[in-house]
Amino acid sequence: MKIIMIVLDGAGDLPDSSGSTPISLAKKPGIDSLARKGQAGLLDMGYKGRNEDVNSDMGYLVLLGCYSKEDYPGRGYIEALGAGLEPGPDDIAIRGNFATLDARGNIRDRRAGRDETGLEELAEKLDGMEIDGVHFQVRKSSGHRVCILMKGKNLSDNIMPNDTQRVNVPLPQIKPKGIEAKFTASVLNKFIYRANKILSEDPVNRKRKMPANTILIRNAGRRVAVKSFGERFGLRACSVSGLAVVKGVCRFLNIDNIDVPGATGLPDTDLKAKADAVIENIKNYDFVFLHINGMDTLSHERNPEGKKKFLEKIDRIVLSELIKEIKPRENIYIITCDHRSASSPSYRGYEHLTLPVPALVSGNGIKPSGLKTWNENACEEGFHISGNDLMPWILKTFK
Repeated sequence: MKIIMIVLDGAGDLPDSSGSTPISLAKKPGIDSLARKGQAGLLDMGYKGRNEDVNSDMGYLVLLGCYSKEDYPGRGYIEALGAGLEPGPDDIAIRGNFATLDARGNIRDRRAGRDETGLEELAEKLDGMEIDGVHFQVRKSSGHRVCILMKGKNLSDNIMPNDTQRVNVPLPQIKPKGIEAKFTASVLNKFIYRANKILSEDPVNRKRKMPANTILIRNAGRRVAVKSFGERFGLRACSVSGLAVVKGVCRFLNIDNIDVPGATGLPDTDLKAKADAVIENIKNYDFVFLHINGMDTLSHERNPEGKKKFLEKIDRIVLSELIKEIKPRENIYIITCDHRSASSPSYRGYEHLTLPVPALVSGNGIKPSGLKTWNENACEEGFHISGNDLMPWILKTFK
Protein backbone atom coordinates (compact mmCIF):
# COMPACT_ATOMS: atom_id res chain seq x y z
CA MET A 1 0.00 0.00 0.00
CA LYS A 2 1.18 3.51 -0.90
CA ILE A 3 0.14 6.92 0.45
CA ILE A 4 -0.28 9.89 -1.89
CA MET A 5 -0.73 13.27 -0.21
CA ILE A 6 -1.92 15.95 -2.65
CA VAL A 7 -1.55 19.47 -1.24
CA LEU A 8 -3.51 22.07 -3.21
CA ASP A 9 -1.82 25.17 -1.85
CA GLY A 10 -4.34 27.77 -0.65
CA ALA A 11 -7.29 25.84 -2.14
CA GLY A 12 -9.69 26.44 0.74
CA ASP A 13 -11.48 29.80 0.63
CA LEU A 14 -14.22 31.96 2.13
CA PRO A 15 -17.81 31.60 0.84
CA ASP A 16 -19.13 34.35 -1.40
CA SER A 17 -22.54 36.03 -0.97
CA SER A 18 -24.25 32.89 -2.28
CA GLY A 19 -22.35 30.64 0.12
CA SER A 20 -20.15 29.19 -2.63
CA THR A 21 -16.37 28.78 -2.88
CA PRO A 22 -14.14 27.91 -5.85
CA ILE A 23 -13.95 24.32 -4.56
CA SER A 24 -17.73 23.96 -4.26
CA LEU A 25 -18.34 25.45 -7.72
CA ALA A 26 -15.68 23.39 -9.51
CA LYS A 27 -16.59 20.31 -11.55
CA LYS A 28 -14.18 17.75 -10.13
CA PRO A 29 -15.40 14.17 -10.75
CA GLY A 30 -12.07 12.61 -9.78
CA ILE A 31 -11.85 14.30 -6.39
CA ASP A 32 -15.56 13.75 -5.74
CA SER A 33 -15.24 10.03 -6.53
CA LEU A 34 -12.61 9.81 -3.79
CA ALA A 35 -14.93 11.77 -1.48
CA ARG A 36 -17.77 9.28 -1.99
CA LYS A 37 -15.45 6.39 -1.11
CA GLY A 38 -13.73 8.09 1.82
CA GLN A 39 -14.00 10.54 4.68
CA ALA A 40 -13.59 14.30 4.85
CA GLY A 41 -13.21 16.84 7.58
CA LEU A 42 -11.24 19.82 8.82
CA LEU A 43 -7.62 20.08 9.92
CA ASP A 44 -6.67 22.64 12.55
CA MET A 45 -3.32 23.94 11.34
CA GLY A 46 -2.48 25.61 14.63
CA TYR A 47 -2.61 29.14 13.22
CA LYS A 48 -3.43 31.35 16.17
CA GLY A 49 -3.27 35.14 16.48
CA ARG A 50 -1.99 37.31 13.64
CA ASN A 51 -2.88 36.36 10.08
CA GLU A 52 0.66 37.00 8.90
CA ASP A 53 1.69 33.90 10.89
CA VAL A 54 -0.09 31.75 8.27
CA ASN A 55 3.03 30.66 6.40
CA SER A 56 3.16 27.81 3.92
CA ASP A 57 6.35 26.24 5.23
CA MET A 58 4.71 25.77 8.64
CA GLY A 59 1.64 24.36 6.89
CA TYR A 60 3.67 21.73 5.03
CA LEU A 61 5.49 20.74 8.22
CA VAL A 62 2.15 20.40 10.04
CA LEU A 63 0.67 18.22 7.29
CA LEU A 64 3.77 16.03 7.37
CA GLY A 65 3.35 15.61 11.14
CA CYS A 66 6.72 17.20 11.81
CA TYR A 67 6.05 20.66 13.19
CA SER A 68 6.93 22.05 16.60
CA LYS A 69 8.10 25.53 17.54
CA GLU A 70 11.25 24.07 19.07
CA ASP A 71 12.23 22.34 15.82
CA TYR A 72 11.36 25.19 13.46
CA PRO A 73 14.51 26.61 11.77
CA GLY A 74 12.85 29.73 10.32
CA ARG A 75 11.55 30.40 6.82
CA GLY A 76 14.91 31.78 5.70
CA TYR A 77 16.61 28.46 6.34
CA ILE A 78 13.84 26.52 4.59
CA GLU A 79 14.02 28.78 1.51
CA ALA A 80 17.82 28.50 1.42
CA LEU A 81 17.62 24.71 1.34
CA GLY A 82 15.04 24.93 -1.45
CA ALA A 83 17.33 27.22 -3.46
CA GLY A 84 20.15 24.66 -3.24
CA LEU A 85 22.25 26.47 -0.63
CA GLU A 86 24.03 24.59 2.17
CA PRO A 87 23.78 26.63 5.38
CA GLY A 88 26.35 25.75 8.03
CA PRO A 89 25.65 25.79 11.78
CA ASP A 90 26.88 29.39 12.19
CA ASP A 91 25.32 30.79 9.00
CA ILE A 92 22.23 32.99 8.81
CA ALA A 93 19.78 32.25 5.99
CA ILE A 94 17.36 34.93 4.81
CA ARG A 95 14.24 34.87 2.68
CA GLY A 96 13.59 38.10 0.81
CA ASN A 97 11.73 39.64 -2.10
CA PHE A 98 13.02 41.47 -5.11
CA ALA A 99 10.98 44.68 -4.88
CA THR A 100 10.55 48.10 -6.49
CA LEU A 101 11.46 51.49 -5.01
CA ASP A 102 10.19 54.70 -6.58
CA ALA A 103 12.34 57.82 -7.16
CA ARG A 104 11.66 59.04 -3.62
CA GLY A 105 12.83 55.78 -2.03
CA ASN A 106 9.32 54.58 -1.19
CA ILE A 107 8.24 50.98 -1.71
CA ARG A 108 6.21 50.91 -4.91
CA ASP A 109 5.70 47.15 -5.26
CA ARG A 110 6.69 44.50 -2.72
CA ARG A 111 7.12 41.84 -5.41
CA ALA A 112 8.55 43.86 -8.33
CA GLY A 113 5.40 43.19 -10.36
CA ARG A 114 5.73 39.40 -9.88
CA ASP A 115 7.90 39.51 -13.00
CA GLU A 116 10.82 37.05 -13.09
CA THR A 117 12.57 38.68 -16.06
CA GLY A 118 16.30 38.91 -15.37
CA LEU A 119 16.10 38.00 -11.68
CA GLU A 120 18.63 35.17 -12.04
CA GLU A 121 21.12 37.66 -13.49
CA LEU A 122 20.43 40.23 -10.79
CA ALA A 123 20.97 37.65 -8.05
CA GLU A 124 24.30 36.73 -9.63
CA LYS A 125 25.39 40.40 -9.54
CA LEU A 126 24.87 40.43 -5.76
CA ASP A 127 26.42 37.02 -5.10
CA GLY A 128 29.86 36.96 -3.50
CA MET A 129 29.71 40.35 -1.77
CA GLU A 130 31.96 40.77 1.31
CA ILE A 131 31.06 43.24 4.08
CA ASP A 132 32.86 43.51 7.43
CA GLY A 133 34.15 39.95 7.18
CA VAL A 134 30.75 38.51 6.23
CA HIS A 135 30.44 36.67 2.91
CA PHE A 136 27.09 36.79 1.07
CA GLN A 137 25.69 34.06 -1.16
CA VAL A 138 22.63 35.16 -3.15
CA ARG A 139 20.26 32.96 -5.18
CA LYS A 140 16.99 33.64 -6.95
CA SER A 141 14.23 31.49 -5.47
CA SER A 142 10.68 30.83 -6.71
CA GLY A 143 8.98 33.75 -8.46
CA HIS A 144 10.04 37.13 -7.08
CA ARG A 145 11.78 35.63 -4.06
CA VAL A 146 15.49 35.72 -3.28
CA CYS A 147 17.60 33.78 -0.77
CA ILE A 148 20.60 35.27 1.02
CA LEU A 149 23.13 33.26 3.03
CA MET A 150 25.40 35.18 5.43
CA LYS A 151 28.62 33.37 6.36
CA GLY A 152 30.81 34.81 9.09
CA LYS A 153 31.34 35.15 12.83
CA ASN A 154 29.03 36.56 15.52
CA LEU A 155 25.91 36.43 13.34
CA SER A 156 22.36 36.28 14.71
CA ASP A 157 18.94 35.63 13.20
CA ASN A 158 17.27 37.81 15.87
CA ILE A 159 16.54 40.73 13.53
CA MET A 160 13.52 42.81 12.53
CA PRO A 161 12.78 42.59 8.76
CA ASN A 162 12.51 45.69 6.59
CA ASP A 163 9.37 44.43 4.83
CA THR A 164 6.59 46.76 5.98
CA GLN A 165 3.86 44.64 4.30
CA ARG A 166 2.73 47.98 2.80
CA VAL A 167 3.46 50.12 -0.25
CA ASN A 168 3.96 53.89 -0.68
CA VAL A 169 6.03 54.03 2.50
CA PRO A 170 9.81 54.53 2.92
CA LEU A 171 12.08 51.47 2.99
CA PRO A 172 13.04 51.14 6.68
CA GLN A 173 16.35 50.05 8.16
CA ILE A 174 16.78 46.51 9.48
CA LYS A 175 16.86 46.58 13.27
CA PRO A 176 18.15 44.09 15.86
CA LYS A 177 15.68 42.52 18.27
CA GLY A 178 18.47 42.06 20.81
CA ILE A 179 21.96 43.38 21.44
CA GLU A 180 23.49 40.17 20.03
CA ALA A 181 22.06 41.03 16.58
CA LYS A 182 23.43 44.58 16.28
CA PHE A 183 26.34 43.49 14.10
CA THR A 184 24.12 41.38 11.83
CA ALA A 185 21.64 44.24 11.35
CA SER A 186 24.47 46.67 10.57
CA VAL A 187 26.00 44.37 7.95
CA LEU A 188 22.59 43.68 6.36
CA ASN A 189 21.83 47.40 6.09
CA LYS A 190 25.16 47.91 4.31
CA PHE A 191 24.32 45.01 2.01
CA ILE A 192 20.92 46.52 1.13
CA TYR A 193 22.53 49.91 0.45
CA ARG A 194 25.07 48.35 -1.94
CA ALA A 195 22.43 46.09 -3.50
CA ASN A 196 20.16 49.06 -4.24
CA LYS A 197 22.98 50.82 -6.09
CA ILE A 198 23.96 47.71 -8.09
CA LEU A 199 20.37 46.82 -8.99
CA SER A 200 19.37 50.38 -9.92
CA GLU A 201 22.26 50.69 -12.37
CA ASP A 202 21.93 47.25 -13.94
CA PRO A 203 20.72 47.22 -17.58
CA VAL A 204 18.50 44.19 -16.83
CA ASN A 205 16.07 46.54 -15.13
CA ARG A 206 15.56 48.49 -18.35
CA LYS A 207 13.90 45.36 -19.80
CA ARG A 208 11.42 45.09 -16.94
CA LYS A 209 8.02 46.75 -16.51
CA MET A 210 8.85 47.34 -12.84
CA PRO A 211 12.52 47.52 -11.83
CA ALA A 212 13.74 45.03 -9.26
CA ASN A 213 15.87 47.68 -7.60
CA THR A 214 15.82 46.66 -3.95
CA ILE A 215 15.47 43.65 -1.65
CA LEU A 216 12.97 43.34 1.16
CA ILE A 217 14.26 41.21 4.02
CA ARG A 218 11.40 39.07 5.30
CA ASN A 219 12.51 36.08 7.43
CA ALA A 220 15.79 34.87 8.88
CA GLY A 221 16.69 31.42 10.18
CA ARG A 222 19.49 29.02 10.96
CA ARG A 223 20.14 25.28 10.97
CA VAL A 224 18.26 23.02 13.40
CA ALA A 225 18.70 19.25 13.69
CA VAL A 226 15.43 17.27 13.62
CA LYS A 227 14.21 13.72 13.12
CA SER A 228 13.63 12.92 9.47
CA PHE A 229 10.20 12.01 8.10
CA GLY A 230 11.43 8.46 7.62
CA GLU A 231 12.61 8.20 11.24
CA ARG A 232 9.24 9.46 12.49
CA PHE A 233 6.98 7.26 10.40
CA GLY A 234 9.07 4.45 8.91
CA LEU A 235 8.15 5.49 5.37
CA ARG A 236 10.44 6.13 2.42
CA ALA A 237 9.16 9.43 1.01
CA CYS A 238 9.58 11.69 -2.01
CA SER A 239 8.15 15.03 -3.09
CA VAL A 240 6.97 16.34 -6.46
CA SER A 241 6.84 20.13 -6.52
CA GLY A 242 7.90 23.20 -8.48
CA LEU A 243 8.18 25.49 -5.44
CA ALA A 244 11.47 26.14 -3.65
CA VAL A 245 9.93 26.35 -0.18
CA VAL A 246 8.41 22.87 -0.58
CA LYS A 247 11.76 21.51 -1.71
CA GLY A 248 13.34 23.20 1.30
CA VAL A 249 10.89 21.63 3.74
CA CYS A 250 11.51 18.23 2.17
CA ARG A 251 15.31 18.63 2.31
CA PHE A 252 14.90 19.63 5.98
CA LEU A 253 13.00 16.36 6.64
CA ASN A 254 15.22 14.23 4.37
CA ILE A 255 12.40 13.61 1.88
CA ASP A 256 13.74 13.09 -1.65
CA ASN A 257 12.86 15.85 -4.13
CA ILE A 258 11.98 14.68 -7.64
CA ASP A 259 12.90 17.30 -10.24
CA VAL A 260 10.15 17.72 -12.84
CA PRO A 261 10.83 19.77 -16.01
CA GLY A 262 8.05 22.30 -16.48
CA ALA A 263 7.03 22.35 -12.80
CA THR A 264 6.98 26.09 -12.11
CA GLY A 265 4.92 26.47 -8.94
CA LEU A 266 2.59 28.77 -10.91
CA PRO A 267 -0.71 28.24 -12.79
CA ASP A 268 1.32 27.49 -15.94
CA THR A 269 2.96 24.48 -14.28
CA ASP A 270 3.08 21.23 -16.26
CA LEU A 271 0.42 19.21 -14.43
CA LYS A 272 0.79 16.19 -16.74
CA ALA A 273 4.53 16.03 -15.99
CA LYS A 274 3.78 16.16 -12.27
CA ALA A 275 1.24 13.32 -12.51
CA ASP A 276 3.68 11.25 -14.56
CA ALA A 277 6.41 11.85 -11.96
CA VAL A 278 4.15 10.56 -9.18
CA ILE A 279 3.21 7.46 -11.19
CA GLU A 280 6.84 6.74 -12.04
CA ASN A 281 8.28 7.26 -8.57
CA ILE A 282 5.55 5.64 -6.47
CA LYS A 283 7.19 2.33 -7.37
CA ASN A 284 10.22 3.18 -5.25
CA TYR A 285 8.57 5.02 -2.35
CA ASP A 286 5.93 4.42 0.32
CA PHE A 287 4.76 8.05 0.44
CA VAL A 288 4.54 10.78 -2.20
CA PHE A 289 3.97 14.45 -1.33
CA LEU A 290 2.49 16.08 -4.43
CA HIS A 291 2.31 19.87 -4.13
CA ILE A 292 0.41 22.10 -6.57
CA ASN A 293 0.59 25.85 -5.97
CA GLY A 294 -1.48 27.60 -8.65
CA MET A 295 -4.67 28.05 -6.61
CA ASP A 296 -2.83 30.13 -4.01
CA THR A 297 -1.30 32.31 -6.74
CA LEU A 298 -4.76 32.94 -8.21
CA SER A 299 -6.06 33.84 -4.75
CA HIS A 300 -3.34 36.48 -4.44
CA GLU A 301 -4.47 37.79 -7.83
CA ARG A 302 -8.07 37.94 -6.48
CA ASN A 303 -9.28 35.62 -9.20
CA PRO A 304 -11.85 33.13 -7.82
CA GLU A 305 -13.02 32.07 -11.29
CA GLY A 306 -9.44 31.28 -12.29
CA LYS A 307 -9.03 29.36 -9.04
CA LYS A 308 -12.13 27.25 -9.81
CA LYS A 309 -10.97 26.53 -13.37
CA PHE A 310 -7.49 25.58 -12.20
CA LEU A 311 -8.95 23.05 -9.75
CA GLU A 312 -11.00 21.59 -12.62
CA LYS A 313 -7.78 21.34 -14.64
CA ILE A 314 -6.04 19.57 -11.74
CA ASP A 315 -8.91 17.11 -11.50
CA ARG A 316 -8.96 16.50 -15.25
CA ILE A 317 -5.21 16.10 -15.74
CA VAL A 318 -3.78 14.93 -12.41
CA LEU A 319 -6.52 13.05 -10.54
CA SER A 320 -7.79 11.15 -13.58
CA GLU A 321 -4.28 9.86 -14.34
CA LEU A 322 -3.40 9.00 -10.74
CA ILE A 323 -6.66 7.18 -10.02
CA LYS A 324 -6.27 5.16 -13.21
CA GLU A 325 -2.69 4.10 -12.49
CA ILE A 326 -2.57 4.03 -8.68
CA LYS A 327 -5.77 2.29 -7.60
CA PRO A 328 -7.53 3.91 -4.61
CA ARG A 329 -8.84 0.58 -3.32
CA GLU A 330 -5.22 -0.59 -2.82
CA ASN A 331 -3.69 2.70 -1.65
CA ILE A 332 -4.52 5.82 0.37
CA TYR A 333 -5.17 9.27 -1.07
CA ILE A 334 -5.06 12.45 1.01
CA ILE A 335 -6.22 15.74 -0.53
CA THR A 336 -5.92 18.94 1.49
CA CYS A 337 -4.25 22.37 1.62
CA ASP A 338 -1.71 24.13 3.83
CA HIS A 339 -3.99 27.12 4.51
CA ARG A 340 -7.07 28.82 3.10
CA SER A 341 -6.64 31.81 0.79
CA ALA A 342 -9.22 34.54 0.23
CA SER A 343 -9.72 35.09 -3.51
CA SER A 344 -12.68 37.50 -3.55
CA PRO A 345 -11.79 40.96 -4.94
CA SER A 346 -14.03 42.48 -2.26
CA TYR A 347 -12.06 40.93 0.61
CA ARG A 348 -9.78 43.53 2.18
CA GLY A 349 -7.84 41.44 4.70
CA TYR A 350 -4.67 39.40 4.44
CA GLU A 351 -5.08 36.66 1.81
CA HIS A 352 -3.89 33.75 3.99
CA LEU A 353 -6.56 32.76 6.50
CA THR A 354 -6.38 31.09 9.93
CA LEU A 355 -9.47 28.91 9.44
CA PRO A 356 -9.18 25.08 9.58
CA VAL A 357 -8.51 23.58 6.14
CA PRO A 358 -10.67 21.04 4.28
CA ALA A 359 -9.20 17.54 3.97
CA LEU A 360 -10.15 14.28 2.29
CA VAL A 361 -8.87 10.77 3.09
CA SER A 362 -9.86 7.89 0.80
CA GLY A 363 -8.73 4.43 -0.18
CA ASN A 364 -7.63 1.15 1.34
CA GLY A 365 -9.46 0.31 4.56
CA ILE A 366 -11.32 3.59 4.86
CA LYS A 367 -15.04 3.27 5.49
CA PRO A 368 -17.12 5.75 3.42
CA SER A 369 -18.90 8.43 5.43
CA GLY A 370 -21.65 9.09 2.87
CA LEU A 371 -20.12 12.24 1.43
CA LYS A 372 -21.12 13.11 -2.14
CA THR A 373 -18.69 15.94 -2.84
CA TRP A 374 -15.64 17.64 -1.32
CA ASN A 375 -15.76 21.28 -0.26
CA GLU A 376 -15.43 23.46 2.82
CA ASN A 377 -19.08 23.15 3.90
CA ALA A 378 -19.19 19.36 3.48
CA CYS A 379 -16.05 19.04 5.58
CA GLU A 380 -17.74 20.83 8.50
CA GLU A 381 -19.72 17.63 9.17
CA GLY A 382 -16.71 15.30 9.19
CA PHE A 383 -13.65 14.70 11.35
CA HIS A 384 -11.92 17.63 13.04
CA ILE A 385 -8.34 16.95 14.09
CA SER A 386 -5.00 18.72 14.33
CA GLY A 387 -3.02 18.77 11.10
CA ASN A 388 -0.02 17.51 13.07
CA ASP A 389 -2.06 14.40 13.98
CA LEU A 390 -3.10 13.60 10.39
CA MET A 391 -0.22 11.25 9.52
CA PRO A 392 -0.22 9.39 12.88
CA TRP A 393 -4.03 9.04 12.66
CA ILE A 394 -3.90 7.61 9.13
CA LEU A 395 -1.08 5.19 9.91
CA LYS A 396 -2.80 3.98 13.09
CA THR A 397 -6.35 3.78 11.73
CA PHE A 398 -6.08 2.79 8.10
CA LYS A 399 -2.77 1.09 7.42
